Parts: sequence; C-alpha cells; structure tokens
Amino acid sequence: MKRTGIIINLMAFLSFIFTYAQEDYTKSLNGITKVYIETGTKVTITAGSDNELKFKSIGKDSTNNQRAEGLKAIYSGGTDNTGLGVSVSQEGSVLRVKDLKSWMQRNGLKIELPKTIDIHIDCGELGAVTFEGFSSEIEVNSNVGNITFNEVTGPITAHTETGAIKVDFVNVNQSSPITIHSSTGSVDVSLPSNTKADLELRSTMGTIYTDFELKIDAPDGMKVVGANRKIESKLNGGGVNIALRSSTGNVYLRKK
Repeated sequence: MKRTGIIINLMAFLSFIFTYAQEDYTKSLNGITKVYIETGTKVTITAGSDNELKFKSIGKDSTNNQRAEGLKAIYSGGTDNTGLGVSVSQEGSVLRVKDLKSWMQRNGLKIELPKTIDIHIDCGELGAVTFEGFSSEIEVNSNVGNITFNEVTGPITAHTETGAIKVDFVNVNQSSPITIHSSTGSVDVSLPSNTKADLELRSTMGTIYTDFELKIDAPDGMKVVGANRKIESKLNGGGVNIALRSSTGNVYLRKK
C-alpha cells in the first residue's frame, strides 16, 4: 500500500512538471535597437549582459495532447516560428515579438534583453509586466494589469487603465520626458534625492503624497484657492519633465 502511494505521488509530480513546463528560446539582436512585444500574459523582463533575446514560456504544455499528434498548431495572429506559440520577426532595426497564445494557456513569460535596448510592450487586456535593471527607453500599455519597474533610469512612458504603476529609479535619464499615468490605479514613484526635474503631479479624485519639500507657486503670484488637482514644482532647480497622473487613484512620490 505504501509503495502504491509513493508511485501515485511520483506520477502526480511528473504530471505537474510536464504540464507546467519551461521552454527556452534565444535570438541574436545584432542590428536591433528596439524590441516591440505584444502579449496578454504576465511578463517579467530582466536586463542581461548578452546582446540576445532570451525567453522562457511557462505554461500548460500541449505535447501530452494525443489528439494533436501529427498536427501543427496554427494561430490567427501569426506564425509560430519559435515552437513556443510566439512569432518573432524583424523590421529594419526593430524586432517584433508577438505572443500567439491566450493568457489561459500560459503561466507567464520570462524575457531577458540587453539593459540598453529600447522596449515597447503592449500587455493587451489582462497582461501585466515587471522590468528589472534597464537603462533604456521603455514604453508600456496595459488594461487591467499592474506595471512595475525596479532599478531603472528611464525615459519611461507608462499607461494602464485599472492597474497600479510602481517605479523605482536608480537615477533619472535627463534626455526625454517621463510620463506615468493610471486611470483608476495608484502611481507610486521613488526618485533619488538629487534628481533634477520639473514635476507635474495630478490626481483628479485621489490624493498626492510626498516626502520631498516642494515649493508650489501659483500663477502670477496669486494665492492658491479651491480644489486645484495639479501640482507643478521643481526638484533641485529643475530638469527633465516628470508627469505622474492618476484619475481616481493616489499618487505617491518618494525620496530615496
């Protein structure tokens, strides 16, 4: 009886491993300056040291589908040329990565890219994304998914309808404006204390919080009265434009 129980547990473990398999793909990025990603799942994108695109697909493996034996999966969104339900194509200096599978067929994607390559990602209706360690220009759109940036420099343009956005800057690139906007979620940004910036902070129905000492000037020296929901101020004499906005959520600006 004990031996039978061990065999059953082993079979269950192996079933889990094969059902939630990790599969790898690697491609050289020679001649590529920007990577455009489309997906509807949760994605973690980390900065690597090689000039390559590397990703792992974590999801339900269809290789145990005996009814599909001898057949090939086809997708309405493009051709799977990676064997992982993902289409990868090059248009000049832009590499396009398109996830062809439904979010229900994956537990996520793990992507590694060079830390200096520009990235644009569309997370679709339900996707979410986390960035780790980039010093490049990043553009992100999501619908309900959260957007997280850890140890980045920008420039960043990020928008989500109902998700929250959290950004931790190690320093701030002064070359281009930074715009971070959530329609109904919170916006939470941490900046080094010596950051030079022209700030625009706005929350239509929420509250703005900060531990920076901000000087808020009214136009033409007039006194601020009423429910002004936009705050404009300078950090350390001014610098790159940084706009943090939420329609109904709170805005948090933290000093590191």
